[in-house]
Amino acid sequence: MKIVVLIFSLIFTISCWTQVEKVIFELEKTPLKFNFNTGLYKSRLPNSISPASSFRQPAFFLQFYFPFKRSLDTPSNFEIDKNDINYYDRLFTASPMVVCYITNKGGNALGLGQELSFRLSNRSYIKTQLALVWVESNSYNNDGLQRGLNFQHYWYFSFYLNKKNAFLFGYSHISNGKILSKEVGCLFDMITIGLSHHCLK
Repeated sequence: MKIVVLIFSLIFTISCWTQVEKVIFELEKTPLKFNFNTGLYKSRLPNSISPASSFRQPAFFLQFYFPFKRSLDTPSNFEIDKNDINYYDRLFTASPMVVCYITNKGGNALGLGQELSFRLSNRSYIKTQLALVWVESNSYNNDGLQRGLNFQHYWYFSFYLNKKNAFLFGYSHISNGKILSKEVGCLFDMITIGLSHHCLK
């Protein structure tokens, strides 16, 4: 009898774990949103020496989001008013954006990309970006940037302070990955902190 009870308990427990919850994937119109990030960067280009080869040089970058995004969430969450005290963002989103970098040595990058966002808790999110950027930089500066097309990767955590503002902490990397060219392009790494602002009513 104990074995039968144990088997039924296991089956019931497994069925509870494996329940599938319905979700909806929608295109949503969004208010203007931008991020301002600053931090310290280093160059990993060959022959880089300190301070260029360590995280001792300042830079900043901006992200501007297009006024729409693809969102995935449960049907009940789509019914919640966006001004509700418990609503901050969706379970998963894909947002197109524009990114712009400037270093203390004048190197800069501008490009288009996409951001994926995953909810960790009500106010906490982990996000990743991939963008194709055009870089302009003087080769004598050795700020890790070199002229040409490169990929920008950005991984970060976002924590909402309130409905309009979120604190950001992350890591950014720019390089060509030897995909767009067989030659080494940029080798730029940056540890960042920042602030995200939603222009809500």
